[in-house]
Amino acid sequence: MKNIKLLILFLMPLFVLGQVTDTTNIVKQPEYITNGAFQKEHNQQKEKAYIYPEILEKDIVWSRTVWRSIDLRQKINHHFYYPAVKKQAQLNPDNMALIDVIMEVLQSQAKSELEDPSSIGVCNICNGTGEIIENGVLGQSVIDCSSCNATGKSKRLDCFYIPLTSSPGNEFRYGQMSAKEILSIGSEIPEQITIPVQDINGNVVDSVDQFNNKVYKPSEITPWNRTNVKEWLVKEEWFFDKKRSKMQVRIIGLCPVAEDFYDDKSGTIFPRSELFWIYFPDFRDVLVKTKVSNFTKNNAQERSYLGILEKRMFGSLITMESNIMNRQISDYMIGLDALLESERIKQEIFNIEHDMWEY
Repeated sequence: MKNIKLLILFLMPLFVLGQVTDTTNIVKQPEYITNGAFQKEHNQQKEKAYIYPEILEKDIVWSRTVWRSIDLRQKINHHFYYPAVKKQAQLNPDNMALIDVIMEVLQSQAKSELEDPSSIGVCNICNGTGEIIENGVLGQSVIDCSSCNATGKSKRLDCFYIPLTSSPGNEFRYGQMSAKEILSIGSEIPEQITIPVQDINGNVVDSVDQFNNKVYKPSEITPWNRTNVKEWLVKEEWFFDKKRSKMQVRIIGLCPVAEDFYDDKSGTIFPRSELFWIYFPDFRDVLVKTKVSNFTKNNAQERSYLGILEKRMFGSLITMESNIMNRQISDYMIGLDALLESERIKQEIFNIEHDMWEY
């Protein structure tokens, strides 16, 4: 009897965890609800990213472009991958993986462009006028819209092609993807199936229309599984600014890399596919508003993706540095030698800053 009770207590958590909850009807949380002991506005309620200080070419005494790979399988990078949500309807706007943040804003923009082409590039704050009314009350003083710098046009968020024969350094030279192409990234249309009917003789045949063309069943597009993105490529530039006497780094672009990715153009599945490049400075205002999964085990210090990336709170492997032959580390090193070469480049960048000073 005692053994039976112990067995029931052991199996009870498994039955509880096995219950599936339908979360497809998630709606926005009411504003009056505080989901915690206090309002967490310090790190998240920023409308725009901070502006980079102006960098003059005459102040730069050294610079080097570096390409990195962020492997999301590493524990230090789990905050870029989790929560791994397969169904788009179950996404939580307050807690999304990096790929979900990027794809949601790109697809939202693409849908609005297809529905209303005249809205492309129009600022949604001032409705394209370049001016807004202070406090939203008529009769008040009219001020310029800071969101679009009084131009009436908003910044379009683009993603750029990556052809199979692309070379490092040309990430943004293959053209922008259209709205339809953005919406169809990784989507797979299943094989068309005809509707079977019986002819006058009772034989089962394919149905045809009045023009004798086969009639197919409506085919549904299989959505892309974003959880297959398990790597991010980063292009950045390191430079020493003599005006501020410090080594600095600016991220230039990000590229998601998916496993077992279906290419709708060729109809093939690639074991590893670089999807597209985004120009990082254009997405800074988006990333500063998004929360990161709590990897510091401190809910009072929630961070944004912009803070995580620009504070270098991730682990990475250098795959290439700018060189005269434009070759990657994998072109001349493999295995452990490639890892050591990556560490050598990191140490060399550190030593350059160290050697700028005289003791």
